[in-house]
Amino acid sequence: MKYYYIYKITNKINNKIYYGQHTTSNLNDGYMGSGKALIKAFKKYGLENFEKKILKFYNSQEELNVVEARLVNERWLEKNKDRCYNL
Repeated sequence: MKYYYIYKITNKINNKIYYGQHTTSNLNDGYMGSGKALIKAFKKYGLENFEKKILKFYNSQEELNVVEARLVNERWLEKNKDRCYNL
């Protein structure tokens, strides 16, 4: 069975956030995102200082792409550039 979901990662030290999508057959695969700024933050603050929350499950990769594009768009990024890791 495949799982398709949108997630949010929060830095517990500075409260910066990252939204992403993931597809997996193992919900415990340890995936924490692959954004460049996020990976840099993991190295700086330590993975233990980040919390991942699954926000919602979807039925397909296509649904994920649509939802993520609506969630993390240019307007949102401009408004939240100082408090997120999404680029």
